[in-house]
Amino acid sequence: MLRDMTGSSSPKPIERRRGQRGRALLAGKVANTDATQTLDCVIRNLSPDGAMIETSTPHLVPAEMHLVQIKEGIAWDAEVIWRRGNRVGVKLNARHDLRESTEKQMRALRAIWSQMALR
Repeated sequence: MLRDMTGSSSPKPIERRRGQRGRALLAGKVANTDATQTLDCVIRNLSPDGAMIETSTPHLVPAEMHLVQIKEGIAWDAEVIWRRGNRVGVKLNARHDLRESTEKQMRALRAIWSQMALR
């Protein structure tokens, strides 16, 4: 039980994450499923199963998307779980290494990543 400032008890919030998320401050890109539209974002925390991203246009983040982590050249198939203000919680699904991927579907994401990585 948690105690608030008045000393009364309140139940501990239910934790739904499978794994602990680590704090991060990573440049990212959100891309729709065919990678024809992208948004800049900051990855605020990250775990093997999910991430919290921050963007100035959270209402434009599609329900199903790709999340690209620029520094490492990693992309995930992802889906939105929640939205609060300018933050969006996403579930991470399949992981793709854009440095080595030869998948036709990943070519557009690889091109986006390579342009961002050069900056």
